[in-house]
Amino acid sequence: MKFQTLVKVYGVGGAESVFARCMDRLQVGGQAVEGFEINIGAMDYGLEINGILGMDFLLASGAVINLHTLEMAFQSSK
Repeated sequence: MKFQTLVKVYGVGGAESVFARCMDRLQVGGQAVEGFEINIGAMDYGLEINGILGMDFLLASGAVINLHTLEMAFQSSK
């Protein structure tokens, strides 16, 4: 079941009101996480950004970030 609530999130730039919604599935490339909550907001940061992947998704998906090449890959399922 999907739900949507208005919540306030805090970051380096201050506070922002966003909608929190539970998605059935969030997929990046071939890696997916089931039953994942996302936040939807204006994202008016003066940059062209389509979305931000947070640590909760990166950890749940087993993401590995190579800072030298600026590439992201996923660990094999155990």
